[in-house]
Amino acid sequence: MVEHGKLPGEYNIVVKGEYDLFDHQVPVEEFEEMLRENDVPDELCVVGIGDVFEDDDAVNELSALMDRCGNALENRHPLPTIQFAVDGSFQRRQRDFELQTGGDLHRLSRVFGPQIDRRSSGWLTAPF
Repeated sequence: MVEHGKLPGEYNIVVKGEYDLFDHQVPVEEFEEMLRENDVPDELCVVGIGDVFEDDDAVNELSALMDRCGNALENRHPLPTIQFAVDGSFQRRQRDFELQTGGDLHRLSRVFGPQIDRRSSGWLTAPF
């Protein structure tokens, strides 16, 4: 059985402190480099995604890179398990989810696309 917050083959977006995180933790910039080099480990936790939302260009670049590299991740065996650990909470907004950090709300679909599913409290998933 899959441990909550660690579903292989999808991006796991988890609230810090609610689920166990992988020991191998990297900032978003290092994750982007791993994607470019097709060198993403089997288990990885990406931290600092909330900061990316402060810069529209950074959001667009990350989203485009994740979209371009999605097929490579989907075709790996075993499928990688990638967590994005976030500070804050998730808010449902129509068919989308937002990350609430302090008084700010950030639409997660801007990075992860529209196919975000709630798995449980504090845990969302999105396909590669």
